[in-house]
Amino acid sequence: MVLEYLFPENWLERKHRYAFILAVAYSTVGIVLARLLFAANSGIVSIAFTSLLLMPSLKKLLRREESKELKERRFTLRHFWLDNKQALLVYGTIFLGIYLTFTLYTFLLPLFGFEVGNVFREQLAFEANLRGGAFGISTFLGIFMNNWWVLLACFLVALIAGDGALFFVAWNASTWGAIFGFRAVEAGFNGGAFHPFVNLIIIFFLTLPHVALEGGAYILAAIAGGVLSDDVVSKRRAMNPFIYWFLSGIIFFIILHYLFGMILVHYLVIARILDIIAIILIFHFFSSVFDDKRHKEVFRYNYWLFLLAIVIFILGAVVETLVVGNSALLHQVYLAALGF
Repeated sequence: MVLEYLFPENWLERKHRYAFILAVAYSTVGIVLARLLFAANSGIVSIAFTSLLLMPSLKKLLRREESKELKERRFTLRHFWLDNKQALLVYGTIFLGIYLTFTLYTFLLPLFGFEVGNVFREQLAFEANLRGGAFGISTFLGIFMNNWWVLLACFLVALIAGDGALFFVAWNASTWGAIFGFRAVEAGFNGGAFHPFVNLIIIFFLTLPHVALEGGAYILAAIAGGVLSDDVVSKRRAMNPFIYWFLSGIIFFIILHYLFGMILVHYLVIARILDIIAIILIFHFFSSVFDDKRHKEVFRYNYWLFLLAIVIFILGAVVETLVVGNSALLHQVYLAALGF
């Protein structure tokens, strides 16, 4: 894309602030183009534009991560971190750029008389009436069950389409940003809370831990799937076995998912835990796609990366439940935003 040529070829890896600038610039371009060309669905289309603009840069980065992992002779935590550090930092910086851009636009546009409900309709459709309360298993399960499918989608889409999972990462960043900016302004306009800017600071800092954890989990899943996708494409002989294992695994998982739901209809928590275990086991058998040690090592790296994404995701759901249920300030702002 045009803006990329303003920076050196390896700018993404050397200067993460460039990635942030690019995310902000492309998010702005995406929002403007979507509003001008597809006003009825500008929220979702803005993310499609943003993702398309960012994909070429991330495609190059994922290929470099795969080449690093192919050189490793054995798995170690040190190599695991060093091989994935650049991708994690770049994805994280891009996530932050999109998140802050949508937060600020949703926060600032109403102050100038714009109706953000029309501009970011799809993002704000996920606005939840979270009214607080003590830590509750029902709140945790609601967060966990809804977001688990997003995490799995990030991994599977990346596995199929390489960097295609960027759309889900960008979508979650934009949704959090739009909702938090909207709540800050609404709470200030409705009264019962503080100045909109103070509300924004409260929301930003109190939600930052779970946004970072859950967003990080989506990023890890996207990197794991993307690197594996490029690895399969680079090894032509692995393509047919991969398609066979992937389709078989999807069908097998769908059957298991419905069986778990039917048998454990009154124990959906256990059913979802079994879903996760099934995905982990099915994914483990994907290693049979590769018949040489080097490519098996790449698979092993990214298998552990996906497991780490699941662990961080669960931790993020716990933190979100604790924050939503036990922060009086956040509770006050959320209630004011809802008009209570």
